[in-house]
Amino acid sequence: MNKLNKYILVWSLLLFFSCNSMKTVSLYDTVVEKDIEDPFLSFPFKDIFTDSDKTGVFGMKTHPCKEITFDTINNFSGKDHLHLKWEKTKNCKWLGLGFKWGNFKSKNLTPLFENSAIQFMIRSNSGEFYNIPMLFGLSDYSGKQCFSKVNILGMEDGVVDQKWRKVSLPLSTFNHNKKGVKISNIKELRVQLMKKGNFHIDDIKLVPYNHPYKISTETFTKKFNTLPINLGSEKKYWWGVNENYSSNFKFKTKSNSIKSNTTLNDDNFIPELNVSLSLSVNYDSENKDKKWNSFGFPFNKWESADLSEVYLTSALNFKIIGKKVPKIKINLVSYLGKPRNISILINENNIVQLDETTFEIFVPIKSFKNFNSVNWTKIKELRFRILETSNFEIVDFKLIEFRGDPDNPTKWFK
Repeated sequence: MNKLNKYILVWSLLLFFSCNSMKTVSLYDTVVEKDIEDPFLSFPFKDIFTDSDKTGVFGMKTHPCKEITFDTINNFSGKDHLHLKWEKTKNCKWLGLGFKWGNFKSKNLTPLFENSAIQFMIRSNSGEFYNIPMLFGLSDYSGKQCFSKVNILGMEDGVVDQKWRKVSLPLSTFNHNKKGVKISNIKELRVQLMKKGNFHIDDIKLVPYNHPYKISTETFTKKFNTLPINLGSEKKYWWGVNENYSSNFKFKTKSNSIKSNTTLNDDNFIPELNVSLSLSVNYDSENKDKKWNSFGFPFNKWESADLSEVYLTSALNFKIIGKKVPKIKINLVSYLGKPRNISILINENNIVQLDETTFEIFVPIKSFKNFNSVNWTKIKELRFRILETSNFEIVDFKLIEFRGDPDNPTKWFK
């Protein structure tokens, strides 16, 4: 091989290897990301009731205890809406109606369960209401049903009046596991009518919803083992106080280290900062707001409170600032069990007068009728009802230690 041929061979080899070395080398495998489909967007049965032309409704037959009609006056949307008028008596074992949701096609609510709600519009025929006497039921194809009822937290402004109001009922509040309901094979939505009512309902549908108080075995119950327990320290968990509709109740946030009439602007605060939440009450039993006489708050942020270790040796304690202590009824409510609601009227044995305008109230748990029958592992809330014309402040709610006579508690505290 002559020199020229050698050079040509060497040059060719160099070109071959250099070309191959210049090829693009993939350092990472290519990953093709698939769009994650939103289960709510792909759910085909979002509408439950729109109007009589588009939605099937059953249970509308003439009945001596109920009247259900399609009303065309003052609709929220569509050509008509439902007008429900009923009164439950001993002769009416079951009152209700149902919706042929999706024409009875099977509906898998599993992927929507934690982040969706049944939403509807409601108005009263007359008057104002702070609860809705209805139970809502999801029924599967085996005939099993699970129920939920509207909480005041799901009611727009906490009231139903003659204006259309939005109501949200989270799917996660339906306890389908306990009732054995197959949530992946839902047939229909039913409504059970309780007590009596006269309401208009429209635009029932499924909507995305972030329910802040999810039921879970890990977070739903908080156990309290020691006293005292501060109560009612955050405005956002109270109900019955809304100055847009009534001036009977107004909040005052105060420092415990300064005079009673000094207020702070904080909506939420840490109890350890030596502040407390006061409620100003100006109630007239003769005026138009006479029905707006109740307020309340939860023991544990609308989750369950387990008081089973402390209830036998505790008393509800708070202060009243005013000329006198008015007639007040106190209800203690549990999520589960019978009874779920026990009550007591404050009497003179519950009151200690500290000075001319300050009274301290002590209400032993043992003084509530049927206190021993309550499920103390699932306590929900305290409710207060003002029963006479009065002007006062109520403040410093706590559960404190008590080991005296429940019928004469002030003797022990003195």
